[in-house]
Amino acid sequence: MSSRSGLDRVLNLPPFWLAFAFVALVSLPMSYVAMPIAAAPLGALPSIAVIIVVTFIMCLTTSAITEAVVALPAEKRPHNLRDLVVAYLGIRVGNVTAVAIGIVFFAVLVACLVSMASTLSFYTGMSEEMWLAVVSALILLVISIGNVAHSLSLIAGAVALTIIIAILIGLIPFVNLDRFYFTQLPFTDNRGAAPELWSGFLGVSILSFIGPLLLVPSATYVLPNNPKAEQYIRGSLWGIVFQGVLMVLWISLVEMSVLPAELIGLHGTVFLKLGEETDGFIKTAGTILVFILPGLAAIRSAAQLGVVIRLFLKPSQTPSSSGARIVWKYIVPAIPTLAAIALVAILIEENEANVAAFLSVGGILGSSIATGIVPALMYQRVKEHIGEPIVPALHLFRRSTALIGSSVFFSVVLISYGILVWHSLPIQILACVIAGVNLMYVYRTMHR
Repeated sequence: MSSRSGLDRVLNLPPFWLAFAFVALVSLPMSYVAMPIAAAPLGALPSIAVIIVVTFIMCLTTSAITEAVVALPAEKRPHNLRDLVVAYLGIRVGNVTAVAIGIVFFAVLVACLVSMASTLSFYTGMSEEMWLAVVSALILLVISIGNVAHSLSLIAGAVALTIIIAILIGLIPFVNLDRFYFTQLPFTDNRGAAPELWSGFLGVSILSFIGPLLLVPSATYVLPNNPKAEQYIRGSLWGIVFQGVLMVLWISLVEMSVLPAELIGLHGTVFLKLGEETDGFIKTAGTILVFILPGLAAIRSAAQLGVVIRLFLKPSQTPSSSGARIVWKYIVPAIPTLAAIALVAILIEENEANVAAFLSVGGILGSSIATGIVPALMYQRVKEHIGEPIVPALHLFRRSTALIGSSVFFSVVLISYGILVWHSLPIQILACVIAGVNLMYVYRTMHR
């Protein structure tokens, strides 16, 4: 049996578990390496509350996308989220979604490059610039050959999950329960809105749920063996819930193992400090995790950025000359990756390479649209195509209060960042305009 056919056997899991694995394993976010840093200013308890809220909203998003896929005839089902949005909301909203997805993956790619370069430099003593060059060359080589197979991503995700669970168990002897109750909240102790406390973690939390971006391609593997689609929907939803539970455990144990003051303001990954405060096992396991999670996320992001830029730079006709074909196949898809590499090199030189900050920007600007606002708008159309939900529990997410609440949540988030967090006038205006348009749509929905 060839190695390829062996890997492909992974995709023969029962429909429920395959759908679950796409969300819980393939989309396992690299933000685990930076999430505790972003959570440290708030403290564990408020951070857990944020995760619970975002998890519920992402369950709504997941139900919207999965039902939207199922509502279309099998022969018309698209292979990516942008085309699914086009089918329901038109080309303009579809293109906005594609841009938002591009922002997400660019932010993730930058964060991955920073994470790997800084961590490898810390452990080896070699410069971050050198490791950036090595990692970048490997990523460019891989995306020139082709995308990482979903089957390989499933296996790598399972390995990463095993390591995360092992680290959580290994942290138990270092837990100090008193640290669990450390909190710093806005509007307490004369702080005011205090965006420096919550802005980083909220953005990282939203971006961490990238599973909805993989629901459309996962359907091509799951639905042929699950024509009624109930296992596809259930597995995807439970995958989101599992991710939320895992994030709660991760935040809880890490925040109780290191003094909050040791994490606040830390750049790079949490393992830089966690390895010092615990033992050799945590340090070694963390190093392996930094390779697996950011490594695969970087390759996946670079490949998806290539897809996005090809969408917008698509030539009117297929290139005829061999030189033009080479440019279209290899050079054009690599442009966003080269831009991300150049940006990271500048940030390293200026000592401004902050992983949590980039994940936050990507989460707010990109994920708020692609996995928040647009799916809620699309669900309104989906309800017109499917009378009764395939899974009875989806009635909860179909309620107007849930859809309106999700839209208002992301509008408030965008306005809050636009007014309190960001200092670039164009970005501030963009965030507020997007939020305003969305609120107008919510108002129209309420008064139909």
